[in-house]
Amino acid sequence: NMDRLYLFLRRINMQEQFAQKMIEILNLFTETQSENMKTVADIIVDRIKEGGRFFVFGTGHSHMVGEEFYARAGGLACVQLIAPMELTLGEHPLKSTQIERIAEYAHVIMMQYGFKDKDIILISSNSGRNAMPVELAMACHELGMCTIAFTNLKHSQVVTSRHSRGLKLYQVCDYVIDNCGVVGDAMMEVKGVKGQMGASSSLIGMFMAQTLSMLIAQKLAEVGIEPPVFLSANVDEGDAWNQKIMSEYYHI
Repeated sequence: NMDRLYLFLRRINMQEQFAQKMIEILNLFTETQSENMKTVADIIVDRIKEGGRFFVFGTGHSHMVGEEFYARAGGLACVQLIAPMELTLGEHPLKSTQIERIAEYAHVIMMQYGFKDKDIILISSNSGRNAMPVELAMACHELGMCTIAFTNLKHSQVVTSRHSRGLKLYQVCDYVIDNCGVVGDAMMEVKGVKGQMGASSSLIGMFMAQTLSMLIAQKLAEVGIEPPVFLSANVDEGDAWNQKIMSEYYHI
């Protein structure tokens, strides 16, 4: 019974330690990235006023950051998600990992989505080292688009680039939002486990997406544009309101 109690207390302690570490990273993110987030929100709204579109993109687990912006309760309709199945984990656990190392695939994305110079793209990549996101950012920048990186600077600055030009995402984007994570993303040592567990990038990514969405909505309202914010589909008036803005923004 004492052994069981010890194991139980150890698990509770691990949860508390992980929660504390996440709070520390969240506080660091808020302290260091808030002004940058406001600047990015202003730029996005300026581009939207000029007819630009706001795209969000990520591969592997980073695609979840894009999904957090998209088509959800409290989310903005003026966001377009780039998350083809082959770049998520839905088809195969290694497929997106391989594709994001192929620089040329970025030009498939460019062709499919018909980007214009007034558009904005936020590219989420924790490591920022893989060839395809870097190539996509460079191609979008060359077109005249505004490019935003959401990345882990501490990690990205100590790894090599997989792009032929030796560049990483934070080096080729107009604006950089740091997720303030540790090298390797995962930060918890668990007894009996090789390496670390408890990655922070997804949790901070969700917070970033929600916060940036609110900043954009606030700025839209300030410049006289009604923020197209989705209601929950599970409240009585949700379906009718959501269909209205779905029709306007997604033409469905």
